[in-house]
Amino acid sequence: MSFPKTIDEMTAVGYRHEGTANCKACQAPIEWWHTPNGKKIPMDHGTATPHWSTCPNADDFRHPKVGRSTREALDE
Repeated sequence: MSFPKTIDEMTAVGYRHEGTANCKACQAPIEWWHTPNGKKIPMDHGTATPHWSTCPNADDFRHPKVGRSTREALDE
């Protein structure tokens, strides 16, 4: 299944809007959604675009790959 392209598609396949906020990193307005699998995802306000794909500071929120230390991830 591909990622929904519109808000209507998101709701049709089970995404639920949870509220609005501002990104802690770039202060852009975002919307929090729950995926059909129960995970939270930040979306650009009013769109079906994941905020991590447009945020200039998205790397600040990425976690190291499993099995590697934070130091190893930072050294890359």
